[in-house]
Amino acid sequence: MKKTMHNYRKLLNKNIMRALMFCLTLGIGIFTNSVRVKAANSLKLGNIQAYGGSQVAFEATFKINGYQKIEIYRSTSGGAFQLVDNFTEEGELWNTYSEGWYTVGNKKKVTCYADNTKVAGQVVFEDDSVTVGNRYSYKVVLTCYDGSKITSGTVYVAVTLDTAEILNIYSADAKKVKIKWRRVSKAQGYQIYRTEGKKWKVIKTIKSGKKVTFVDKKVKKNKVYRYKVRAYGTVKGKKVYGNFGYVCKASLKKPTVKGAYKKGSIYGPALNNNQLMQVRRVVQSFKTNYIKKGMSNYEKAFIAFNYLNQNCKYATRGWQYNGANTAWGALVYGEAQCSGYARGMKALCDAIGVPCYYVHANKKALNPSHQWNQVKVDGKWYIVDAQSGYFLAGSKTWRNEIGMSWDTKGLPKCSGSNHKRGGFYGI
Repeated sequence: MKKTMHNYRKLLNKNIMRALMFCLTLGIGIFTNSVRVKAANSLKLGNIQAYGGSQVAFEATFKINGYQKIEIYRSTSGGAFQLVDNFTEEGELWNTYSEGWYTVGNKKKVTCYADNTKVAGQVVFEDDSVTVGNRYSYKVVLTCYDGSKITSGTVYVAVTLDTAEILNIYSADAKKVKIKWRRVSKAQGYQIYRTEGKKWKVIKTIKSGKKVTFVDKKVKKNKVYRYKVRAYGTVKGKKVYGNFGYVCKASLKKPTVKGAYKKGSIYGPALNNNQLMQVRRVVQSFKTNYIKKGMSNYEKAFIAFNYLNQNCKYATRGWQYNGANTAWGALVYGEAQCSGYARGMKALCDAIGVPCYYVHANKKALNPSHQWNQVKVDGKWYIVDAQSGYFLAGSKTWRNEIGMSWDTKGLPKCSGSNHKRGGFYGI
């Protein structure tokens, strides 16, 4: 569960987190399907995690044949336990979501997530009424229909700011380093640290929780710098800090990644040598910071797919502006249309050893101008469309559900079905 809880901190928003929390715990065997057991009633609390600077979630396992009342008690920073919320079996209103069911407590402060419409078996309680800078303790009291009560053990957690993970870092011109990190809920600002060796130094304090980019101009050619970022806030006049994210490198040396970096490149036939060098520098940084030895082609392709979605937005002005139909538009400028996304994906895959083709629709397609990629994962070829958010789709899906048509001459045969690990919908 430690690994699973760690993954929660990387999610983009609260709704995804709630869904994935239940999905992952079920998937790795922490939870099992509820089973009615004719045995003594029991209650046990499990792992607990704070996230988003404003939520706490903890597991609870019940073995009961019904209950009169379930009460959630909380202690703040060592104070007395106080009732936060309660659930009564009669009158509970359950709502469905993608991974199961949920119900809100009578005081509207705690939500219970379950795999059926009852607080029984394995569930997750989520408290949305916590604040950054406090340490909380929880216990649950179960009142049975015969009037007997069972009190759980206590679980503890400190609510801190989330980690400001670096999403993108590169030097396209060897004159400055651009950094982008994930916005942290409740943050009032960020600190950017840099080192060339062992000693870290704060090089910039961003005094806004909304600003998530920084350009470091005090750099030198042929140097390699390392960066890390952390969020900060203020609680009762005292500064509180989130954890540092992963350390990322920015190299101002000549890039060495493989790819098509000559004029007339598949990455953009009209790109000049300077633009191709900028693309190559960005791709080099991507490979250095996000691709690790021993990763499978599935993992590498998925990281490249997500990298594009995190760092490139759709170019609404049109393909003819700012290289939106090239890898330069997608990877350097940060805006692209489908052609730019596909060329950018091709550049990333070429650098990390994932076989990849750039594909253009033909006139029979629902959208004859659309472009995407075909990548090889686990011995088979699949469709990847980073601009539209489709990952490892099969050819039947692409033709029948999306309405695409393309010339297959010169392309390896694509799998008819979606990949078994989350194929088709990637985001």
